[in-house]
Amino acid sequence: MNIRIIGGKNLVDVYRDRDGLDTLYRTPDFLVQGDSTAIPIKAGNQVRAVFCGSVTGQRNGTDSISRLNIKDTAFHTVVCSKRAEQCARDIEGRYILVRIYDNGSAEICCDRYGKVDLYYQRIGDGIIFASDLSMLPFKENAIKYDQVAVAHSLLVYGFRPPKRKTLYTGVSRLGVNEIALWENNATRFYDTPPHIVETDEEFGSKHLHRYSDIFLDALEKMSSPNGNVVYVSSGWDSTSILAGLVHLHGPKNVRAVIGRFNFSDRSGISNPFELTRVKAVTDYFGVELDITEINHAHRGPEIVDRWEEFQRSHMFSGLSMYLWALLSEHITSTTSGEAIFSGEISDGIHNLGFSQHTTIHGHPVLAFREYSDKMASYLFGPNFFRLMLEKNAEEDVIYDLLKRQHQGKTFEKLAVTHEDCARQLFASLFTRDLRMPGWSLENSSILTKNGRESYSSEMEEQYFNAPAKVATPETLYSWYIHLYNSFHWQGGTVTTLGYTAEKQGFEMNLPFHDSRLHEFLSEMPESAGRGLEIRPTKYPLKWMLENKIDYPMHLQVGPHSYIYDTDPTFNFAGEFIYASAYTPLIKERLKHRKYEALLSPEYFDLAYMNSIVEHYLAGEEIPAEKADLSALAFLTLTGWYE
Repeated sequence: MNIRIIGGKNLVDVYRDRDGLDTLYRTPDFLVQGDSTAIPIKAGNQVRAVFCGSVTGQRNGTDSISRLNIKDTAFHTVVCSKRAEQCARDIEGRYILVRIYDNGSAEICCDRYGKVDLYYQRIGDGIIFASDLSMLPFKENAIKYDQVAVAHSLLVYGFRPPKRKTLYTGVSRLGVNEIALWENNATRFYDTPPHIVETDEEFGSKHLHRYSDIFLDALEKMSSPNGNVVYVSSGWDSTSILAGLVHLHGPKNVRAVIGRFNFSDRSGISNPFELTRVKAVTDYFGVELDITEINHAHRGPEIVDRWEEFQRSHMFSGLSMYLWALLSEHITSTTSGEAIFSGEISDGIHNLGFSQHTTIHGHPVLAFREYSDKMASYLFGPNFFRLMLEKNAEEDVIYDLLKRQHQGKTFEKLAVTHEDCARQLFASLFTRDLRMPGWSLENSSILTKNGRESYSSEMEEQYFNAPAKVATPETLYSWYIHLYNSFHWQGGTVTTLGYTAEKQGFEMNLPFHDSRLHEFLSEMPESAGRGLEIRPTKYPLKWMLENKIDYPMHLQVGPHSYIYDTDPTFNFAGEFIYASAYTPLIKERLKHRKYEALLSPEYFDLAYMNSIVEHYLAGEEIPAEKADLSALAFLTLTGWYE
């Protein structure tokens, strides 16, 4: 997917012939360029839109989506008859859209959830948008780094700046629900209101049936008569997709692919439990299981060589990036015309991400570990929000229990005013290395006092202050799901799925990114598996599997997936940086301390950063330093424009 949009006559003249892109629409002061994935759409003889990406369907009502193909007249009619805001709301997919009007003005937007990025840079009175950073001119002059964006990439899991930001000062990304308008030789931006709803406390049987219908319809719309492949783990999300596809198409039209992870010779296979369970699940359904080797113990630098420029041009970082890259290469060599699926983002929309059995890590009783996830979810729910407003939250038994898991760490006093309470919950969920209300940035060793204050202030101003003014206990979940699109789902775990697939020439389908499911789960109350009641996490999904389709519930027992389910000392990132085939390359890059040019001493404690690098280069393996060191290693492997 390559598209570039240029506004301003001088910029059009300078950049029109660069990068070998085709001209799709041009006036003296506005130019749209692209490769074969970008198509101009005409109304009569005039280009009235340029579309780059893929489409699942068109929203027709509350729970209805009709199929839509970008080659069909119906699609062209929709795009040319609606404004950009309406297109983004009604067209399900992953795309960039330029909507051009009769007066020469143009609106530029992405799909409603910002699944694809559009970067931009203002130059004088003009502007350039591009689908990756390598097509922007900022690299031609002295580059300055956005220290807040860098801090987020090093501090928060996902290892990537949130939506709207990049690592570079003066270079931004179009935000979720943000539209750029080019008109009268100038660009202005405006935000369209997010779809925020209140929870429905009358949640019952009809809602569970509705959830099931939406989920199965999403699968049906995304599936292919040529066959369907699921990236599987042993968890509920991917195996529910597998079960749903078998329900719709039969086992002969479905197969599963999984990686066998080997991070180091010293630890061996790191996902033995999920391999055993996946084999049992696929045997139950009678579908083919394809196991490919993810051999980080013996392959590393060659993978970086193949993917580094791609990573740098999108700021992709982290272990998941390499997993999806290797799986996408494997898929390309083994499939032809099949639809590819992943269960990512299910954790976030169902239980705010607390669905991994890791809240109270290492407890031998799996059911209690699931309940501890529910405890963590409860602390971000409406009832705890109300306790904060009533000034009783500090004494809450669950809050006290989970705080005691982190004795010796610093917690801020819980807020008491309505706006401050909402802001604190948002900040604690999306901008902390531990997601718990009141967790202080003082627990981070990488940031200076000024760095902590600047990071916190800018994140709150850009992302949380406006929602905090209007959020209520009834709309809290809806706001979380909306904000997830700017944070974790923009990180290396989720957004890299679509991009690695695209780079390898196929489309990644995420059924849990269906807008109908997002709206349903925005309305789902705390009592439906998100709070302290007995219902399990992901309650509607598990209800569907037990009551609506065939699913082997009896196989979802025992350790969750990985070695750390029985050995809490095992750490993926630790194995990756200390004992994998990547280790020599990481050490080679870190020893030159290039990160010192990226990290400002006003924001980062460089003495601390240098000390953990020194320990690492000396062969010392210090558990307390693993998280910070691995984040720095991931960013170093990704690289940055200098």
